[in-house]
Amino acid sequence: MFMEKILAKLSREVSVNYPLAKRHLFKKKTGNAKFFYELCFDETMENDLKVFGELYKENLPFVLFSQGTNLLISERGYDGLFVAVGTKGAGIKFDEKTSEFHVSANATVGVLVKDTTERGYDFSPLTGVPGLVGAGIVGNSGWPANPTKRDFDYFVKRIKVFDLQKGEFEWMTPDGDFFGTRDSFLKQQNKGKTRYIVVESVLASEYIGKENVKELVQRQTEERRESSYFGFKEGTAGSVFSGGHIVMATGKKIQMMLSENPDINIDANGATFSSNGARLFKTEPHTTDKDVAKWFSHVTQKVKEYYGHDLHKEVVLLDYDGEVTLPEFLGRYDKKLGACGLSKKQELEVK
Repeated sequence: MFMEKILAKLSREVSVNYPLAKRHLFKKKTGNAKFFYELCFDETMENDLKVFGELYKENLPFVLFSQGTNLLISERGYDGLFVAVGTKGAGIKFDEKTSEFHVSANATVGVLVKDTTERGYDFSPLTGVPGLVGAGIVGNSGWPANPTKRDFDYFVKRIKVFDLQKGEFEWMTPDGDFFGTRDSFLKQQNKGKTRYIVVESVLASEYIGKENVKELVQRQTEERRESSYFGFKEGTAGSVFSGGHIVMATGKKIQMMLSENPDINIDANGATFSSNGARLFKTEPHTTDKDVAKWFSHVTQKVKEYYGHDLHKEVVLLDYDGEVTLPEFLGRYDKKLGACGLSKKQELEVK
């Protein structure tokens, strides 16, 4: 009842026992969220963020996600408040004096690339990155195959966040330690308990002219066309392991690994690598969490066996009590697997 009293302060009605099947891009069965709410980027946002701050201070369970890419939800659902970020009210404003773009966190990366291309500023390395700008910043998303190696960290100048612990907005200026490969200070701080919510960012890049940017965007679009093929229809949701870490450690993409050693992959009742494009992880409606655990265990062990590489988990595994590590997921959904024989070092890597 205490949590319900706090949720009653939100600007709109909260859904109860909400089915989460459409909140990730996998086909596998999911459970329900005890409570569900959509955060809107309008005049109600500040009130709602302060309510989330109350949940934070009372240590009440809630999570926040945008479009469900790189998110896998268990059959048990989530026993707390699941907050989705809507794209309504998203905006991009260009400051002609500073040549900077002020971007709301709920703008899609695709809209950002399109808008900046029309103005002749080169954000082409982000072409094809799915999801929202805020999520891209937290995850330092980018395309690891791009020769410029420019992820979000290259473009970010300042980030406006709401600090749930302090209950106030704050501007951050990233230093050299703020971002890592598919990682950031914000991502690390939000593990286990969301503290910072990205609201806005200031981004900048070189002006090279509209036609030159269009050429770069088109080139990358063509290169990524097949590898970008993903969505609920195919039962895929992006890469579950960090492609950047794989390429840096081995010099190979996952497609090449699977070509060289096909037995890295198995079909565990629909849990498998897709046969197309970037060989993304996919599931089927009948796939269970135990099947997913079996597949994860097999792939991590085989890649370690053949390439000596400890895979970095990129997908978020959401269970009834929040985000869990890979060893935790394996231990919960197949007691025979336990921590799947991972070394202590591997357990740290996949968390």
